[in-house]
Amino acid sequence: MEYKLKDFHYNIPDQELLDDLKRVADKLVRNKFSSREYDEIGKYTIDTVNRRFGTWNKALLKAGLEITLTQNLNVSDKELFENIENMWISLGQQPTYRDVRQPFSKYSTHQYLSKFGTWRKALEAFVEFINSDNDKIEEIEKTEPKENISEPIQESEVIFKHKTKRTPSERLKVQVLMRDGNKCRLCGITVTGENIHFDHILAWSKEGETVLENLQVLCEAHNLAKGNIEYQVI
Repeated sequence: MEYKLKDFHYNIPDQELLDDLKRVADKLVRNKFSSREYDEIGKYTIDTVNRRFGTWNKALLKAGLEITLTQNLNVSDKELFENIENMWISLGQQPTYRDVRQPFSKYSTHQYLSKFGTWRKALEAFVEFINSDNDKIEEIEKTEPKENISEPIQESEVIFKHKTKRTPSERLKVQVLMRDGNKCRLCGITVTGENIHFDHILAWSKEGETVLENLQVLCEAHNLAKGNIEYQVI
């Protein structure tokens, strides 16, 4: 069997793209359908359509079809990035175009395509956001609620004031996942969903901070077994 690369469709005439949209509408026997439906039975890709006409809805209008979704223009880039954070954590890995749907995603693919042009560009912008220093203060901002100073403190108690919250932010969780992948650092098994645990290498109770260098991905079994033991697989 001879393997061949799929053809790129940069030079397809506009009318041919519009005709394919109409063909899909005829096949579905309706003038309204989603980009995901087109992605499944259309001849070309959503990225090709969006590059040519700007947005999915503009392409539908140009083809004489009905718009499937009204875009919420008030959604900020940060809100879209936070949605990718939630998807990344839920899936335990980099979300794909087909993952941008309920229950993983709050927004549709249309929202990302209209803002960034393609899903790949949206992910590139997200990684730039994750790696930026703009929101570092979010990781070292508010500590755990202050203790009631009116309560007596025993002389034997050792007081340590953390610079970070005990629970990592969604953004920090994604940074850990991007570094470790969805693999337990101790046994190497793939972890997803509720089986992903973000562990303090140096325990929180032993003055360990909630920062990237002190966090690692563990499976539930190893996180529960680890307790305050300080070990890390490099």
